[in-house]
Amino acid sequence: MTFGALDYWIVMIKHQQAEHIMHMYLQRMQVEGYLTAADEAAMVQAFNDIGCTVENIEGPRESQGDPRVTRNLTTNAYVSLKVTAKPTPTPLFAGTLIGGNTGDDTFRIIVGGRMLSERVNP
Repeated sequence: MTFGALDYWIVMIKHQQAEHIMHMYLQRMQVEGYLTAADEAAMVQAFNDIGCTVENIEGPRESQGDPRVTRNLTTNAYVSLKVTAKPTPTPLFAGTLIGGNTGDDTFRIIVGGRMLSERVNP
């Protein structure tokens, strides 16, 4: 029971940290119109710093050649960001101390959001 509670707490803390990082870079995207290459590298490093390996990033990105999303009064011009990351160690790792199984290694943390773009011109 104790190991399960500790694992749950660790995963919740990593999820909170991942959400915080994602929102920080989503706010940058709101101003820039997309995720710049420098911000993308910094975001991936921030995820690595909390023990999560970024596996997928969805949203307009400079590194992928996507155009900036600009504010338009006639349409809803939203920027969105969705990050899929694999936490290390995988949850319920403490069960291995008592002979348990760690599972199938498919657990991921997925965080995302969207905001109205504030970028006026490309």
